[in-house]
Amino acid sequence: MNYLQAEKWLFSRRRMGMKYGLERMMSMMADLDHPEENFKTVHIVGTNGKGSTAAILSGIAGELGISWGRGTSPHLLDYRERIATNDEWITEDAVAEFITDHKRLIRKHSATFFEITTAMAAWYFSRQGVEWVASEAGLGGRLDATKTYNGEGTIFTGVRVEHSRILGDTREKIAFEKIAIAAPETALITPVQTPGVEAVVVDAVRRRNLRRILPIQVQRSPLPGEHQLDNSSLAYTAAVELFGRPKEEVNAAYDRTCSSLRWPGRLDTRKGTPSILFDVAHNPQSMEALVKYIGSWEKRPPIVLGFLSDKPWSQMVDLLNGAVDTVVVTTPESERKLEASDLSTHMKEKGFKVEIRDKIVDAVARCREIAGDEPMVVTGSFFVVGDAINESVSRGWVDALPNSALDVLD
Repeated sequence: MNYLQAEKWLFSRRRMGMKYGLERMMSMMADLDHPEENFKTVHIVGTNGKGSTAAILSGIAGELGISWGRGTSPHLLDYRERIATNDEWITEDAVAEFITDHKRLIRKHSATFFEITTAMAAWYFSRQGVEWVASEAGLGGRLDATKTYNGEGTIFTGVRVEHSRILGDTREKIAFEKIAIAAPETALITPVQTPGVEAVVVDAVRRRNLRRILPIQVQRSPLPGEHQLDNSSLAYTAAVELFGRPKEEVNAAYDRTCSSLRWPGRLDTRKGTPSILFDVAHNPQSMEALVKYIGSWEKRPPIVLGFLSDKPWSQMVDLLNGAVDTVVVTTPESERKLEASDLSTHMKEKGFKVEIRDKIVDAVARCREIAGDEPMVVTGSFFVVGDAINESVSRGWVDALPNSALDVLD
């Protein structure tokens, strides 16, 4: 198979949905000769900030000269970004090779899309000889496929109520599921939580003899937005505690990361006419952060907006009230899409000034016309923001590379 054939076959597995339990993954890893045993892992779990924390942590590792791998989900621009080593996505040839060589094994274990990707990542990390991996959990922790990596430490960013049908209908139940990814007698890095969640953390620490570590607060972040200071503190603390390097070396590496890290789609300002802020705000907490960020702008910006139907999109719409100008609504390319017409009807009832463009590229083009020389925003689903970045870059509307926090401040 070539890459396009392998990708098509892999994405066809999405129709299998999610299957709970680790038996398939454990058996598949055994059949692959346990590639996960050839590197050390930091698990990253929580409702928000997992991808950013993984990016910052891997950035610090790179600046320390540590060979690293990173597993994140979902992808924003390209499937291959889910599996990265030393600032490079997995190659197309490697994806094609894994699928071609292991199709029979995948079928034997009835592996899902995410399980295949998790196994492929371990295989690739092992083959590339990486020392450390920052691994973002896909859903929960206790039964997440990435738990098979058996990490040296866990970063828990905190919880909001999400996926309640699967993980539970309270923060405490969700926290229990997520923290359960931590292997006994390993490090757990997390800030003090709300009382109920904190009780879950304390109980997990006691039962599994975890080493609880509070994050060391940093004064600046490689990524823009005040909320990134929390993610940065977690990543920095993990580097200090787990990488076995003198703190002075980690400090210097962190300073370099603040200048060098690029992470697309997270308060990602790209210069152009107009400049465009791309931000994946796919839940209320991330939408709150976006609204706070653009609240300092001189004028309310026009935005492109699109959601998945299974997200709390009505709540996110309420958060945007009074923060934005014209809204150009669009429809994500997903089976779980919220139709632009339905979003438009709802937002008009809320008093928003709304236009509809079903295609994402058309929505961005219209919003550029509305913005003129003033900045605009693209937000909502990963599907909307990722497609908008790809189309905007390919058409020369904005810079190809995301800016660092320092670039934004300049």
